[in-house]
Amino acid sequence: MTEARLRVLVLVLTDVVTMAAVWAFDVWAYWAIGVGRYLYGWTFYLRLWPALVAFVIVNVAFRLYQGRFAYPAAPVSPVEEMRRLIASALLTHMALVAYIALTNQTLKETSRVVTVFSGVFTAILVQPMRDLVRIVISRFRIFRIPAAVVGPEDAVRRLSVALDNDAYAGFRAVAASARPHVLFSCEEMTDFRTRYPEYAQRYSYIEYIPPSGALPLAGARSTSVDGRGGIEFASQRRMRLLRFEKWLLDKSLALFVFICSLPLFVIIPVLIKLTSRGPVFYRHNRLGKWGRPLRVWKFRTMYVDADDRLAAILASDPVKKAEWEANFKLADDPRVTPLGRFLRRTSLDEFPQLFNVFAGDMTLVGPRPIVEGEVHYYGDDYATFSSVKPGVTGLWQASGRSNTDYVRRVALDVHYILNWSPWLDLWILKKTFAAVVFMRGAR
Repeated sequence: MTEARLRVLVLVLTDVVTMAAVWAFDVWAYWAIGVGRYLYGWTFYLRLWPALVAFVIVNVAFRLYQGRFAYPAAPVSPVEEMRRLIASALLTHMALVAYIALTNQTLKETSRVVTVFSGVFTAILVQPMRDLVRIVISRFRIFRIPAAVVGPEDAVRRLSVALDNDAYAGFRAVAASARPHVLFSCEEMTDFRTRYPEYAQRYSYIEYIPPSGALPLAGARSTSVDGRGGIEFASQRRMRLLRFEKWLLDKSLALFVFICSLPLFVIIPVLIKLTSRGPVFYRHNRLGKWGRPLRVWKFRTMYVDADDRLAAILASDPVKKAEWEANFKLADDPRVTPLGRFLRRTSLDEFPQLFNVFAGDMTLVGPRPIVEGEVHYYGDDYATFSSVKPGVTGLWQASGRSNTDYVRRVALDVHYILNWSPWLDLWILKKTFAAVVFMRGAR
């Protein structure tokens, strides 16, 4: 319990510091451009400190501190946390605007521009700051909540490793004999249902994680019929309004990114021509929705004799051959040009896939398109995987990209499809941007 409360305290301080820093920066910027220095005094802004307390109170009401305020329950999903933090930041600042207006301070001592921008920037930055703090405390292995894991040996081992490496959730796997307050069960449902009364006697919080497969939890809610508890699942992919929101998000963001990256569509082709012979663009054969053939646009990153180079190294190096057969990738790929390595590390080679989005063959966010040789990795899940358009980016890329093994990649793809929502797409775009900027997991 102590570790849980300390973790909560760290998150509270992170939220307060983030909001205070945003306000300080916005006030400084407003003065720096020469607009508000002689109109608004800084002393008034200091009197707004109760807004920081209000922000924490709203976050408590939205259950944004490890599930509850000071208890070691699992936190809400990162996507739900993002949605609630945005709502909390905007609600707090809307209340602040109302207070300033009601006390007739609007034009006398404070700027509505500063207040509005502070609300927007707090909403944008508070989760990234939380993520940064979580990474730091995870690296130091402190403030992690002990949790027992039960179930089949393989499932327990995999879940224990996942918990220990998950900076967001903040748990650490311990032996059941340690008697922690939290239990993770990865048993089959029938076994879990049989043992639940025993677990309820020993643990305050019980988390059930199926040993295999994924559940469509986005939009799910508890229900009860004739005294029997159950879960209602929402098939969000069938909801017309949400599908329209995804279409609008795809087209508008793709157009925005394309306009912003127009200089790259001039500079990169010139560099490609100067550094290696061959065409500027490369169209790779992949599988699209329902397994239909799809040609994906990319900037060329390989030599024109790439296939011959690959065949030669696979024939001469058994280690490279095994690596290729496992991942369809090589860490040190001899086919890639020096410029191509840079384009891949920064993911700039994938920008032409915006043309696939405009053509309607791909979506901005979705499971990555695969080749025929990768279908067997998906097994029975391929029907689910192929039921949607592939994406330029997806949950796999946002969760480690090339550092993710195939078992987890398939699980992430299926989880995305079953739990898709516009908010999940926005969260993935945010995580992808960070992964690309810091070149995490790219090859």
